[in-house]
Amino acid sequence: MQRANRVAAAVRAELAAEPLAARGAIVHDWFQGFHGAERVVDAIRADVFAPDAPPDVYTFHAAREVLPPALAAAIVKDSRLASLPGIRQRHHDPGRWRYLLPYMPYYFRRLDLSAYDIVISSSHACAVHVRPRPDALHVCYCHTPMRYAWLPETDSERAGGLRELLLRAFAPHLRRLDYEASRHPDAYVANSEAVRQRIQRFYGRDAVVIHPPVDVTELTPLAEKEPGRFLWVHRLVSYKRPELVIEAFRDLPYRLTMVGVGPLEERLRATLPPNVELTAWLPRERLVELYQKAVGFIHIAEEDFGISMVEALAAGTPVIALDRGGARDIIRPGKDGLLLDEPDVASIRAAVARLADREWDRGVLAGRAQIFSREMFVNRLRDYLGSLADTPVRRVTR
Repeated sequence: MQRANRVAAAVRAELAAEPLAARGAIVHDWFQGFHGAERVVDAIRADVFAPDAPPDVYTFHAAREVLPPALAAAIVKDSRLASLPGIRQRHHDPGRWRYLLPYMPYYFRRLDLSAYDIVISSSHACAVHVRPRPDALHVCYCHTPMRYAWLPETDSERAGGLRELLLRAFAPHLRRLDYEASRHPDAYVANSEAVRQRIQRFYGRDAVVIHPPVDVTELTPLAEKEPGRFLWVHRLVSYKRPELVIEAFRDLPYRLTMVGVGPLEERLRATLPPNVELTAWLPRERLVELYQKAVGFIHIAEEDFGISMVEALAAGTPVIALDRGGARDIIRPGKDGLLLDEPDVASIRAAVARLADREWDRGVLAGRAQIFSREMFVNRLRDYLGSLADTPVRRVTR
């Protein structure tokens, strides 16, 4: 654990950047829950700017009742159209506002942001379309270039049904609009190296990588582990590959706890082997306990980043992940867990046995998690935005 303490001390020593005092706005695609992208917005809102100059938040749709009160109160504008009865989201009932995607670029373009010196677009869809005043600094924190436009083959499993057909029909139009919008930000920040490469590939733009904030303070690597207990925490949708993981654990001498909700729940419950249990979302305290008791965490999906992997490391739990996307930024093979070349039953089974058969240095795992902490995110983004504000920025085009 001494190594983890040294890493934590080094992290704290790096935290020197001053809060931004400029008048700022954050423009986020939509708020349907409090997930990774929304946590990025919340960290920027609460900690990147000076306390006496909090930024305003703009969005297309906001289900305020599922957000932390301070974040919900900071949202100064959302779309009237998306707020209509029958369209808007009520709590976790999804509503129909997503079908308005073709209209969203025009909504964001028309936002009046003339009062702001710095505008941060938090975008995985249309927020990048905003048009700040010509002398304002516009930085896009890109969670990924719009999947619907550029990666329809990987996004089809996420959408499904009529929505998938509509997105495919609009993909060429969205791609053209998205490329045009990509010319406007003064600078790009990517949430992982994989996303940085997509920005270069699709937009021809450079980006710096600043990983999303992860709250690692509530997790400890010191808790007693439960031998043979593995953990999987995701939504029950196809691209997370829950059925593959269940089949891999069938007849293994280990136990797997799966935590999640989603459209596959009924089908999954019908095929669970005795050594696999499936539970719905749990209170945070209980989920932290499961992270800390597990001897291994399973993540066989390609993600833009992958916050749950960092949470597992903070709990002293090594990770088995797919060698794609954000996992490459987080997991060092042999130190923080194992990376699989392909997502198949045989590879997962072999990795589970390998991981369970050795001792992992929990201090190394927890130390690795520290570099993705909220403190590090805030400091790095403050420092980067400050450097742009102090230096004339070469704009691509307007």
